[in-house]
Amino acid sequence: MKIAIIGYSGAGKSTLAEKLSHCYSIPKLHMDTLQFQPGWQNSDREWMLDEMKNFLTKHEAWVIDGNYSWCFYEERMQDADQIIFLNFSPLTCLFRAFKRYLTY
Repeated sequence: MKIAIIGYSGAGKSTLAEKLSHCYSIPKLHMDTLQFQPGWQNSDREWMLDEMKNFLTKHEAWVIDGNYSWCFYEERMQDADQIIFLNFSPLTCLFRAFKRYLTY
């Protein structure tokens, strides 16, 4: 099973990915963990592309959360058995993003 989760910042993509990964016992990849290094430093795009390609090649089943249209987006969407778009209100997403900001 391959599941792609997309949506707005603060929609709950990573939370849902955690739950689905645990429920189905499949590996997960939070694209934000590739994009952001400690101190919120951006990763090198070539490194991120290599990491994504390795993950997609290594695993026959996965759950990946994140949009990142420049990082194998078409391949992820074509390969996914399920695509989940979390479409919450802007106010809900803003509130969740603010909570995350306070946490990290």
